[in-house]
Order: sequence, then C-alpha cells, then structure tokens
Amino acid sequence: MDDAAFDPETHPRRHSLPARVSLVDQTTDMVKQLITSQRWTDFLPGEDALGTQFGISRVTLRKALAALAEQGWIIIGGRGKRHSIIPRPSAESSTPVQRGGVKCISPFPKIDLALSTRVILDDIRKSLLSHDLRLEFYHRASLWRGDPSSRLAQLCNDSNTVGWVLYRASREIQEWFQMQHHIPCVVLGPCHEGIKLPSVEVDDLVLGRHIAAEATRLGHWHLAYIVYDSTVASSLSTIEGLRQLAPRDGRKGKVTLIEDDTTVAHLRKSITQLMADEDPPTLFVVTEADHAMPVMGILAEMNLQIPRDVSIVVRDHEPFLSRSVPEFTRYTFDWQRFGRYVAKMLCDNIEGGVRKSTTHRKLLPVLIPGQTFVERRKD
Repeated sequence: MDDAAFDPETHPRRHSLPARVSLVDQTTDMVKQLITSQRWTDFLPGEDALGTQFGISRVTLRKALAALAEQGWIIIGGRGKRHSIIPRPSAESSTPVQRGGVKCISPFPKIDLALSTRVILDDIRKSLLSHDLRLEFYHRASLWRGDPSSRLAQLCNDSNTVGWVLYRASREIQEWFQMQHHIPCVVLGPCHEGIKLPSVEVDDLVLGRHIAAEATRLGHWHLAYIVYDSTVASSLSTIEGLRQLAPRDGRKGKVTLIEDDTTVAHLRKSITQLMADEDPPTLFVVTEADHAMPVMGILAEMNLQIPRDVSIVVRDHEPFLSRSVPEFTRYTFDWQRFGRYVAKMLCDNIEGGVRKSTTHRKLLPVLIPGQTFVERRKD
C-alpha cells in the first residue's frame, strides 16, 4: 500500500507530531495550576523546595519565575524573601474586570525593577482591583528613544485602556501626556520642570538637601553622586539638593556626577580616575541600592576603608542593605502608602474619563542612620 492509501483519521502515525514544550514552560504552567487551585495563595514555597518538588535545576526554575513575574502571576522577592503571589480574579465571575485596564509604561522589564517599585506597583494593582480595574505592566524601551509621539498615540488607541501610570517617564513622554487632556494618567515620581501632570513622588530635593547639610556638618566638601541617568526628574531634584553643599571653612562645595552604565568595569574606571584627583571625594552618594555593593568593593580594592576613609550614602533603600557590614546609611519612605496614593489619584481622574486634577503629592524621605556616613577624616 502506498502512502496515498493512508487515511489520517484511521492511521494516527500520519498525524502531525505534538509541539514540543520546554521545561521552563512546563514549570510555568504547573505553578499557575497550583496557584489557580489555591494550593498556594500568598507566597510560593522557597526556591530549594520548588526545585526539589519539580525536579529541575535552579537555572530552569529562575527562568520560569521570571516568566511568571512578567505575566503578572508573582512578584519576585528580594534577597532572602519569598516570592509573593498576585491574587487572581475570582473564577466564579465570568467578567471579573468590567471597566478596562490601566497600563504602567516602563523602560525596564519588571524583573529588573527594585523591590520597592514592585511593592508600589503591587499596591497600585490591589487598589485598582477594588475599582474593577486591572493593572497591566508594559515594558517598551523604544518609547525612551527619539520622539515617542506616534508610538504613544498608537498605544492610546486601545479602547480597553482607561488610564496610565508613567514610571521614569522622560520629558518627551510627560510632555505628550500633558497635551492629551482627555487621557487620565499619574506620574510615578516627579514631573520634569514645567510639566503639570498628576504625580506622587518622594521629595528628592529635600533628601538631597538633607545629605548636603549632613555632609557640611561632618566636614565633607567634595561628594560624588552615582546615578544611572542624571536626566530623569528624580535625579535632577536630588542633584539640585546636593549642590546646597556649603563647607563652613570657606571652601567651595563640589558635586561630581558619575553616570553608571550598569557595568562594573565602567564604574571601576570612573571611581579610580576620580580618586586619583588632587581633591578626591570623601563621600559617595549612590542612587540605587544595587550601586552600593560594587562601590564599596571598588573602594576596598583601592585599600580605602568604609567609613574611615570614605563615606557612602544610599538614596533608595532596599532590605538587603540592612545586612551589609558596615550597615549602609540610607533613606526610605512608606512604599504601600505611595502605591495607594497613585491608585486613588488615578481612579479620581478616570471617573469622568478625563484628567480633572494635576495634584502633586510628595512623601518625605526617612533617614536610616546606618554606619557608613561619618565625619570626614582629618588629613
């Protein structure tokens, strides 16, 4: 019998082979099933327990966890913290979300966000759910390159999206939304100068001024500020505050910016060159918590001790900083309250389908003293 005589309905071997499913996809699906079945509710088991239960490597597990976070099923915990489960809409309701969604646009994927930002987004999501609104995280780095107008206009044509959360929005993005008075939005962070949009932010100007005042009191006259992007509004506010540095001995205060391109090699080169200066900084202010460890390590490579030779302050707190030795001096704020403010402001503006208010709400930073910011060592 030749091949033409085979009937696909009666000869299964002629059917197409099933699509292959990767081990990462299988793990992702199993975790989703266990969450949906309420086997796990608030948190996932620890990674060691998950790896043993599924019989997979740590690499495979972490790829699956990253996929689950990107799809909005879990929030990745910080170091030593368990991964929290994002509650799912009740299966009893055939239409759990009636009014549409809110998009949060970000230049970074969710997996790369600081824990504080993920907690804030989770509180926004929880608050929006109580208003029958869902939060959708939208990572699109291209919006931060060139003129974003046409891409934003295309995004906003989505009739299912009723509001926007703007995270680390560039001046161009904020200017575009300012022109679209009919689109409800809230800036997660400060607005750029001259922009009037609803926003919730930490008062980074006050924070910068407080660091400058403490540096003055402790005898520092040259500080270095390490930041990923000095053009974002929060960094501009911090820099303005830091430049209030005014030594009491008549010297002129000096603030040196180090743009961090996220590589240790670049950071090492920048710090090494700066410390070779005739008047090197005696205080490093770092923006992100994940700057802190490499900066401390690079200074240690140069046989500089923290804080005896050089002080360090971290602008944005993360829990793992409390376990450093010495413990970092840093600033924090109420993450949950921040998220609730954003959600309330957004819901108020969504109610009439138009941006009714340009309220700005600022939260004051709180100092966690630590042990890395001390009096400048006498020459």
